[in-house]
Amino acid sequence: MSSNITIAGENLIAQKHGEQKGLEVSRFVFALIPGLNPDSEVDRASVLPPAAQIVHTAPVQRSGYVTPNQVVYSVMLGSDVGDWNFNWVGLQTAENVLLAVAYVPVQEKRKSRPPYQVGNNLTRNFMVAFSGAMAMTGITIDASTWQHDFTVRLGGIDERERLTNRDLFGRSCFFGSGLQLVKTGNGYQLKPGIAYVEGIRVVQPEPTIINVANVPSKAWLEVALQRKGSDMVTTCRVVFGANLVDKTDSAGARHYFVPIADLPNSNTVTDLRPFQPVDVALIEHLALRNGDYEQLRARGTKKEDVGLSELPNAKSDDPKTNSSDILATTKALNALRKIVDDSLTGLVGSFAMAAAPPGWLKANGAAVSRTTYAGLFQVIGTRFGVGDGVNTFNLPDPRGLFTRAWSDGSSMDAGRGLGTVQEDAGKSHTHTGSASAGGSHVHAASTDVQGSHSHELKKSWGSNNTPGGWVSPANAGNSMASTEPAGAHSHTVTVAPAGEHGHIITIGATGGGETRPWNIAFLACIKY
Repeated sequence: MSSNITIAGENLIAQKHGEQKGLEVSRFVFALIPGLNPDSEVDRASVLPPAAQIVHTAPVQRSGYVTPNQVVYSVMLGSDVGDWNFNWVGLQTAENVLLAVAYVPVQEKRKSRPPYQVGNNLTRNFMVAFSGAMAMTGITIDASTWQHDFTVRLGGIDERERLTNRDLFGRSCFFGSGLQLVKTGNGYQLKPGIAYVEGIRVVQPEPTIINVANVPSKAWLEVALQRKGSDMVTTCRVVFGANLVDKTDSAGARHYFVPIADLPNSNTVTDLRPFQPVDVALIEHLALRNGDYEQLRARGTKKEDVGLSELPNAKSDDPKTNSSDILATTKALNALRKIVDDSLTGLVGSFAMAAAPPGWLKANGAAVSRTTYAGLFQVIGTRFGVGDGVNTFNLPDPRGLFTRAWSDGSSMDAGRGLGTVQEDAGKSHTHTGSASAGGSHVHAASTDVQGSHSHELKKSWGSNNTPGGWVSPANAGNSMASTEPAGAHSHTVTVAPAGEHGHIITIGATGGGETRPWNIAFLACIKY
């Protein structure tokens, strides 16, 4: 819902003021305007809506003043008026000038029609604020005489809230650098932030330029809770003076003054604000503050005085203490933690992440400082490498290897040294292979068929033509003879049996470059 004086109304007020004449507001106008947003700013150039949108007009029935600069007009619409809806309300003067306009959510006005419909009564109040409103309108009746006056009750609520804040924050409390006066170039600036002055919450949303007329001077923050329309709002400003004191103005509002800066010269600003380093919610800020239990004990305060009656009286730095009547100190807890950490030094663990956790190093064979990791060096020494022989030593490097428990005198894997590496190996073994015996047997063989043919025979003769040997001498005469053709035929070849025997069998190799079970890779680290 929003309301404002129109430009025409503002001009009429100025005219009346110049003519020193009174302003008469005579009627309410109700209208239903399609698509009107009740939360939008009133168009100060507004004129009366079209006649088709005006649903009702009614004369002003009551008027009264709230302050010298605020007057209110009222109309009551009985159950004999209706039926219509409205979302626009205007005030018209006797000159038919649209003085002010208000946008409201759509509201219903219903007329009683017994026994079918029960009507509603509706009261509309319209407050107009401008300088000298009470005098110009001639209204002399206090609005509280005919309206319910919640001023006292609301004022009491405001005062109780202020006093509650006063109990929490004291006379004044500034959060961090809030509302600090600082030098900027040739001028001065008030920083944004939050403060409480006499329980009144002050919010400075943006930096503000402050004009300083003369130095030396002292800057004060003037804070008051003042009425604005139907609300109470915080007002604050920076003022200058030597010693300013709180005061009450003519409207009854109390003004509080707190010093914020001393300006001894044009180059110096001394911060006088009582500030607290509050940069979180107040409850968190208070929870983070250190208690003063030791100081309370020092000044003789009993535990019961501060609700600590259940705490033991005695305390001990010894982590080996085992008593329900002794309170362990942080020194004891740190000593216990060191005992636990030292007992784990040299432990190799596996982690499902790529980086070593705090207190651990990657077990990757790296050379590390004997001084920085003195505890680890004391435990494993140079078992995994001497490093540079002086300043460093090597970490174990189990990357890509399976771990095996050290035999430590056992007959299993006997003779192994702690931390030594074994190469891959397979246990010695043999493979047996055989072929089934064929028994005693023969193999058939044959020659190819040569077809019909004859064979020549060469016969040698002696010099006296007597038969000689079949081999003819070089100088002997020869004669040729032939055999009868045998016709096409084949020859049978018989192979002698070899008896019982075996055959050599060669088995082909299978597998990859190593023997391994199913496995998963984790990061190996060592505790230092």
